[in-house]
Amino acid sequence: MQTAWGWLPAIYLFLGGLGAGALLIAAVFEFYGKRYQYEFCPTTLVGATVPGPLLILGTILLILDLGAGRREPWRIFYMYTNFSSVMTWGVWLLSLFIPVALIYGFLEILDTFPAARPWLKSRRWLRWTAFLWNLPLRRTKRVFAGVGSVLAVGVATYTGILLSVVGPAIPFWSTRVLPFIPIPMMPVLFLVSALSTGLGLTVDLAATLAIGPMEQRVKSLPWIHMAFIGLETLLLGMLLITALLDGGSAAQSAREIIVGTYAVVFWVFIVLPGFIFPFVIHAYAAGLGRHSPVSGVGSGMGIVISGLFLRYLILISGIPAAL
Repeated sequence: MQTAWGWLPAIYLFLGGLGAGALLIAAVFEFYGKRYQYEFCPTTLVGATVPGPLLILGTILLILDLGAGRREPWRIFYMYTNFSSVMTWGVWLLSLFIPVALIYGFLEILDTFPAARPWLKSRRWLRWTAFLWNLPLRRTKRVFAGVGSVLAVGVATYTGILLSVVGPAIPFWSTRVLPFIPIPMMPVLFLVSALSTGLGLTVDLAATLAIGPMEQRVKSLPWIHMAFIGLETLLLGMLLITALLDGGSAAQSAREIIVGTYAVVFWVFIVLPGFIFPFVIHAYAAGLGRHSPVSGVGSGMGIVISGLFLRYLILISGIPAAL
């Protein structure tokens, strides 16, 4: 069994996806005008401010997980120059995404809390941000939301690309979308999972806790949730079926997930809280026309927890190809 990958890399893969997904959801609310239909929009506030810190934490965990990063941290800078390495792509994506996300979050705070400007001006160590105060706030914010969205898609898919290029050493990680389609499944699955967890964090959790059931503002929200859950279920099912059809180590990984060593993680910590429970909750809300605060928060927690365990499961279930 592959045991070199565990919780630490699973957490930073999860944080990367969650941060990217949250920013994408905030950008959708920004560009479609939902952000400005109400005086306070917790979805964009959380979706804009959370990604930067999440990616910083994930980067720290990545450095800690790299042996050379702990012993000789200056060697991290060499990763910027090897453009044939997927790790170099990731380093550049993170280096661009983090400052863009931080500035987008800062602008969103200024827009949401105008009273913060005098406080910032009174702090000498924050006066360097004065150039941002004089820009047309909402127009500038849309620029950073747009650039951040492009980078967020790259960050979300990169976490899957990083695993898929390890194949054929770990065949399960490089499983194709379908046996006859030579496109790796992991980047696609991780992108959809990032959007789903981002929606769970910014809407189900943040918005429900701040203002109550969010479908009062976005009538189609339960259907959007069900679409993401259905798509992620389809992709995960295709991954397992294709791996079983491929045979060898990939099929062994799939069997370990479905009925073997990792079946409890799969069914109890992924399928139940991240697929079945939120789908039933949102289907009920679509029919009834409303959520309860408890069901909204429960759905968000289940989706976010499921996203973490999904990455952990994929990592620990990878079995090296037979030599």
